[in-house]
Amino acid sequence: MKKIATLGPAGTFSDLATTRYLAAQNTSADVHYFPTITSTLREIGRSCEMGIIPIENFSEGFIALVLDELIEADLSIVGEVILPIDFSLVSSVQALLDITQLYVQFVARGQCCEFIESLGNIEIITTESNIESLDKVKSSTQPCAAIVPSNSVKEKDFATIINEVNDYKHNQTRFLVLSKHVHESKIAGTDKTSIIVLDDDDHPGLLGEMLLCFSKRKINLTSIISRPTRKEFGKYHFFIDFEGHVLDPLVAEALHEISQTNKVKLLGSYSKAKHKL
Repeated sequence: MKKIATLGPAGTFSDLATTRYLAAQNTSADVHYFPTITSTLREIGRSCEMGIIPIENFSEGFIALVLDELIEADLSIVGEVILPIDFSLVSSVQALLDITQLYVQFVARGQCCEFIESLGNIEIITTESNIESLDKVKSSTQPCAAIVPSNSVKEKDFATIINEVNDYKHNQTRFLVLSKHVHESKIAGTDKTSIIVLDDDDHPGLLGEMLLCFSKRKINLTSIISRPTRKEFGKYHFFIDFEGHVLDPLVAEALHEISQTNKVKLLGSYSKAKHKL
């Protein structure tokens, strides 16, 4: 059976995204859980054929760690999943004023910052996964709390549960489905392509030239974000998502034109996920 890597332990949003992807593909896989995003990416193409990791949140934007890993990793995007994200605060104590510690995953912290600030001066302990936060609060003997996925909460388990603590009601996260092997997908009509334009030849007007390559062919960009090269100030790689397939003639023309001045890393063409509110 095919093996698929994702951020664990079982019950994380990444686990749920994996389940939804497999159901949509009408297939099954042996899911392997890893403690961090970096370790999950490392196992794709080694112990697992595929992997699913979060890349972008509705309110917080892109996860910089993932972008930086994709620059170096030899991985292809073969799909994406859009997942509604709801958080709850759980605690073994009834009064919020008695809470001295809060466990929260590093990405979830940014999505629930307004609620966290309302708790006042408490110790915030960052975790690698939301389920780790849940396990920590369950095992702690201190008056603590955790921010966890709402779907992981059972009312009988905690003295206090506060739902919808995320800053935005219709919070969503986009997950990438990654493979070590190049995925030669066919044009489906609802396609999306992701590339990285690597900083090989920085010059005045570079970004404008790249954008013109797409706009004059009426190719719609869905996102563009820069990441520092970590070599010197002012040098950036550009991550670009746009509608269309690499086999579309106009898309191929645009990528060829950009590649005349800069190195283009094709991450993949894949079917767009549907946004569910």
